[in-house]
Amino acid sequence: MEKSNIYIGEIISDVMSEKKISKAELARRLNVRPQSVDYMLGRKSIDTDTLYNVSVALDYDFAQFYSIKKKQINLDKQDHNEKKINKAKIVVELELEKEDLVRLNLKKKISSLLD
Repeated sequence: MEKSNIYIGEIISDVMSEKKISKAELARRLNVRPQSVDYMLGRKSIDTDTLYNVSVALDYDFAQFYSIKKKQINLDKQDHNEKKINKAKIVVELELEKEDLVRLNLKKKISSLLD
């Protein structure tokens, strides 16, 4: 297996600079001492819990650097709207009385939606 050339401490430091977040502020968000942030920023790797917490604290997905699928698309992002969804499955469970069914006329409405 190939060894990673990712130095996560440097990447976190770069993101902090871009977002103008100080070491003291990150330490406050992580509820750790500023010395712990200094130590983390000097590391090549950190544990996954810490990576997750830093990602949340900085609102940045650092896990993307470790993805083995380089062209993977995150459809949660708005900049990927060009992807069209052809099908969707929606499951709804309602408990209605018979008179509610008659009043709502759901059978007819649902069949017209499916046409």
